[in-house]
Amino acid sequence: MARLWVVVATKNLWAVANGISICTGCSSNHRGSVKHSVSAFVLTQNNEATIRACLDSVTWCDEIVIIDSFSTDRTLEIAREYPRLKIYQNEYTTAAEQRIWGNPHVTSEWVFIIDSDEECPPDLRDKFISILEQDKIENDGFVIRIRTRFMGRLLEHHDYISAKGKRLVLKEVATRYKKTASVHATIKLDHIAFIEPKYYLIHNPIRSLDLHYQKMIRYARWQAQDMHVSGRKAHWWHILLRPIGKFMQFYLVYGGFRDGLQGLLICLLAAYSIFLKFSLLYDLQRQD
Repeated sequence: MARLWVVVATKNLWAVANGISICTGCSSNHRGSVKHSVSAFVLTQNNEATIRACLDSVTWCDEIVIIDSFSTDRTLEIAREYPRLKIYQNEYTTAAEQRIWGNPHVTSEWVFIIDSDEECPPDLRDKFISILEQDKIENDGFVIRIRTRFMGRLLEHHDYISAKGKRLVLKEVATRYKKTASVHATIKLDHIAFIEPKYYLIHNPIRSLDLHYQKMIRYARWQAQDMHVSGRKAHWWHILLRPIGKFMQFYLVYGGFRDGLQGLLICLLAAYSIFLKFSLLYDLQRQD
C-alpha cells in the first residue's frame, strides 16, 4: 500500500510539472436535480494564503479547473486535497489569455469564474444552483456583485472596488473577451442578466499592505502598458487631479467614509493606484 501511494504521488507530481490534469472523480454529479453542469474556473499563482477558502466555497461544482502560473509556494499542494479538481499550468501573460487558454479543459456547460482570493458564500451558491436547476436558461451569462473584505471588515459602501463581474457564463462564450487587457478584461455577452445585489462574491484582495503595494505596482505597470499601446497620453492633470478626484468619488460620493478607518485606507490606496498608473504611462511615453 505504501509503495502504491508513492507511485501515485510521484505520478501526480510529474503530471502537474508537465501541465497534465490531476482529476479525482471529475464526472460525478453531487448536486442531485441540477440539470446544467458547472465548473469552477480558478487562476492561481502563489495564492497559498487564500486558495483554501476559495476552493472550500466551490466544492459544490461538478469540477474545479485550476490554471496555475507555476506557483512556487504551497498553492498546488493545498489544491490537491480537493476532489473533482484538475490542474493545468501555463505561463501567465494576462488573465484573459489564461482563461482563453484554459477554457478547452473545462468539461461543463457553464463556467463559474472565481479568483483565487475570492469566496462564494452559501447564499450565492444556492442562487446559482436555483439557476442551474431550470429546464432552459435564457441567458448566456450573469453579472454578480462583488464585496470586499479589508482588514477583517466586510465593507458596506465599497462599490469602488470590483463592484461587479460577469462570473457565471456559458462555456461557449467564456472566451469572447472584448479585449485581452492585462487587467480587468471583460467578456462580451449577448443575453446578460444581473443577479440581485443581496447575492455577492467576497473578495479578499489585501492580505497585507506590503503585498498589496507590490500588487498595485504590478497592476499599474500592466495598465500603463495597455494604455501606451493604445496610444493614450498622460498629462499633468492626470497625475495630479485624477487621484484626487478618484478619492473624492470613492470616499464621499460612494460613501467610503461610512466604513471607518478601513474605508479611508482603501480609498487612499485606490487613489494612489491611479497616480501610479498615469505616472508609469508618462514614463513610458517619455522613453519613446
